[in-house]
Amino acid sequence: MTIPSSSCAHTSTECLNPYEFIRKYRCADCSAVMMCDCDEVRGRRFLPHQLGCAQELKSKRRIPVTHGFQPRICRVCRGLPSLPEPVAAIHGRTTKIRRYYWRELFFLQQEMLADGRATTPTEADAAALEEIKAAHERAPKYDLSEESEATFLARTNVKIDEMRALVLKGGLVALGADQTCSVEEYVAAQLRARGYQTLFCESSPFHALFAVLLWGVIQDPNDPLVRTVHFGERVSFEQYGRSSRDIATGLPEDFGSETYSIRRSEAIREAFATRLSGDRDRLLNAFDSGVVNSAELRQYLWAHRDGDLQRARTLISVLGPDQVRACLKHLVHNYWAKYLGWPDLLAWREEEVLFVEVKLSRDKLSDEQRAWIEDNQKTLHLPFTLVKVHRLAKAG
Repeated sequence: MTIPSSSCAHTSTECLNPYEFIRKYRCADCSAVMMCDCDEVRGRRFLPHQLGCAQELKSKRRIPVTHGFQPRICRVCRGLPSLPEPVAAIHGRTTKIRRYYWRELFFLQQEMLADGRATTPTEADAAALEEIKAAHERAPKYDLSEESEATFLARTNVKIDEMRALVLKGGLVALGADQTCSVEEYVAAQLRARGYQTLFCESSPFHALFAVLLWGVIQDPNDPLVRTVHFGERVSFEQYGRSSRDIATGLPEDFGSETYSIRRSEAIREAFATRLSGDRDRLLNAFDSGVVNSAELRQYLWAHRDGDLQRARTLISVLGPDQVRACLKHLVHNYWAKYLGWPDLLAWREEEVLFVEVKLSRDKLSDEQRAWIEDNQKTLHLPFTLVKVHRLAKAG
């Protein structure tokens, strides 16, 4: 390993994790790990506990900072344009401004609260958002343009099924006699009328499937990088907003990263060649025998509900062993990058299987859903269709 040099000019650096608020950089010449001095004031003021080490994005390893703050380290200080690093679209963070300017928004909110320009986090958030919007209008820091949905769907050759329904304000579908249902429930009913059986999917049953069938590899006590992690019990948190007890379990420090799948490739291959081999019945037996031992991992992955287990078991019965193994390999390759985006429904009749994503006509696919469609096209090859539900005009 190269020993960091105090005389190195650090002219070639890489960002270890662009999703940290205080970014750390590794010098390609001397291996020193440092921060840019443009972050020093706000780092010491708001996030002093994050200045001692970095968490590398790919490996999830914690890497000590060796050289503190140094001049001209980040791209902007070197006179280069900022690279866009948008975060995922989640509730409360769906607009492009919030997704692209997440880091700027955070620090501006903290400054407003600390300087008395805002008295509550909500007030600071609203004020910071307006200031960032105005700044973006004057001089955009990031290019927010993205591939249009129409272009994306044409490029990926996604099959689209058009349906129509009386959609009310809020996205509910009117069924008559003061009855309503979600648009996903409506599409499921339409598919059942065509002779399909349906299962509500999204991501949770796949996380349960992953945990139950691969807990022995993931939590292998012989893995030298497994360490104890603590987190709150999930059921009480969902019910009461706080966890009733602490759960401690073993997880590798690089879990969920692409680096993990490379490091543990031999153990993963062995699991698929032995415990996860064979026909549907063998895989169902492996699932049943793994339910109890996977409980803590399922809690960690938010796949802890009984319904998650039932739907995961149904996936094995419907998809069959080869497609289940393909889904597991897809997840274990880079778990956190594949965590979201799975389709809303699974439909099947006789030997036909179909994954279905449901959208109102004006709704757009999320980044995670687009990524899943791309991955499906490249590696999973699961039959997939996008159902677009168009609004019918209300009679009278």
